[in-house]
Amino acid sequence: MSLLHHRLSGRAVRPAPTLLLIHPMGASLGFWDACLPAWDPHFAVLAIDLRSAGASPRGDTPPGLDQHVADIEALRASLGIERMVPVACAVGCMVAAAYAARHPDHVAALVLSNPTPRTAEAARAMLVARAAALRAHGMAAILPGAVERPFEAQPRDARYDSYLATFAAQDVAAYADAVEGFATADARADLPLVRCPTLLVPAAHDLLLPPALAEEVQALMQPGLARIALDEEGAHFLPYQRPAAFAARVLDFLAPLTQPGA
Repeated sequence: MSLLHHRLSGRAVRPAPTLLLIHPMGASLGFWDACLPAWDPHFAVLAIDLRSAGASPRGDTPPGLDQHVADIEALRASLGIERMVPVACAVGCMVAAAYAARHPDHVAALVLSNPTPRTAEAARAMLVARAAALRAHGMAAILPGAVERPFEAQPRDARYDSYLATFAAQDVAAYADAVEGFATADARADLPLVRCPTLLVPAAHDLLLPPALAEEVQALMQPGLARIALDEEGAHFLPYQRPAAFAARVLDFLAPLTQPGA
């Protein structure tokens, strides 16, 4: 199995675990760059490109949750990392939850931004249609709408322009594979098996995965394991749109794991 493209930064500070950064669909490991100045002094940070994203390989078929979990575990084992905190955004949260459920001994905590427990039926149909449009007509078929909705109520500034340019420049066939893979993603069977403390961070302006979905995630988990912290200003890509606030929230949540004896 070819390992995922990845980047290690920060510093390993005992007993702190390694942060595992899982980007949303259509992004890559650079999605997290503005958060790193806050996290790198306190944690080793492993940012990855999921299969069929960024510089990671494509598979023979569109990758589903099973493939993503297997990819992450292979990378973890190859790097010799013992404990991680998956930090994920949007559909990447399903990957993080599935990994935590299936490899609990290697997960100390979870942070799920813009979380969802599954791809809903309406979204599934939309994603299947998006993949078909991409394969037939390229990225132009879905732009600018595919980026405008996730940036609801956010400034159309240099960061927006940068995200749009990077999104438009990605490999069309690989992105279509990723879209098809997430069209059927469902972590509802995994969420009750998660054993670690979990922070759910929905955003008030998220049109695609509204805050009510965080409540669904919480309800599927063991009682008292997950808490919700609503961001009143962000939208669908909260860690990218409000990196300083998001990074600080993560540091506050994970502070107990950096103490001796944790």
